[in-house]
Amino acid sequence: MKKTLIALALAASAASLSAAQLVEAIVVRVGDRIVTTTQFKKRLRDGFNEIDQTTPADKAAARKAELRKGLVNDLISELLIKDRADRLNLTVSDADIKEAIGRLKQQYNITTDQQFDESLKTSGMTRVDMEARLRDTLLTNKVFARELRSREDLTDKELRERYDREKEHYRLPERAKLFEIIIPRPDDAAAAAHAGQRAQEVAEQARVAPDFAKFAASVPENAVKEKGGDLGDVARGELLPELDKAVFNAAGGTVLGPINTKSAWHIVKVEQRLPSEVPAFESVKDKLRKDVSDEAFQRDYKAYIDRLRKDAYIEINEKNIPTV
Repeated sequence: MKKTLIALALAASAASLSAAQLVEAIVVRVGDRIVTTTQFKKRLRDGFNEIDQTTPADKAAARKAELRKGLVNDLISELLIKDRADRLNLTVSDADIKEAIGRLKQQYNITTDQQFDESLKTSGMTRVDMEARLRDTLLTNKVFARELRSREDLTDKELRERYDREKEHYRLPERAKLFEIIIPRPDDAAAAAHAGQRAQEVAEQARVAPDFAKFAASVPENAVKEKGGDLGDVARGELLPELDKAVFNAAGGTVLGPINTKSAWHIVKVEQRLPSEVPAFESVKDKLRKDVSDEAFQRDYKAYIDRLRKDAYIEINEKNIPTV
């Protein structure tokens, strides 16, 4: 999926104005900055292309309609932020761009410039387009870092108050810590009968094994012998129905099986049963910080853009908005 990853990693932004576009109709003007019909069409086309690559077909039309409906306001917001960056004397250097590209390559396991350029090409982007978008994204981040509250600024007191109000939101379901041995069912009837007998033998040996995980790793037929068949914590309802019923009716320490399913025999050790519970504040503090700050950011962002709009000269030429 490298073909779309870089495009998704870059926030979309208004294109730079070229000399050839100076004679075009203007869709939006914010102060001295404008968006032309060509820029608007390209932005819409790029957005539609991203939706086609990342959205299920039955939801694509709605996403495209939503993009088209909000694009004018999105472009205005971007131009307002660029204008604010000028007023704050914030810029993005070539070194900033180089560092950001390095992070993108590392994030998506891209090791060469050729791979990077190929991924851009597959996503329908040129390096010039990518660097322009990346520059705008970095500039936006610098403005937000200067003017919007950071998630690190949230105090433990604020987070705990939110936790006390909404801790049921973080409740964990009933779970079981499991280890498993899976003996696959062959298609051939005779081979399947033999595999069933083997599953019965393995289950009997597993019940007396001093270390189930080591035993599971030693069973040649085990389809999940890596890490001794350790499944970790599994919530009620995540397993096949026959396995789920057996596991969540068993006490901790029980070895179950062989349990016959359509494709295999399962020998399962219920290492521990864990009740539904609300985790302690400290264990969810980081997630809570992210949830709260994401919500706060959206609220602060809207208020910030509204404030910038109030003080800016904005012109929208409805008649020039492309219909295709």
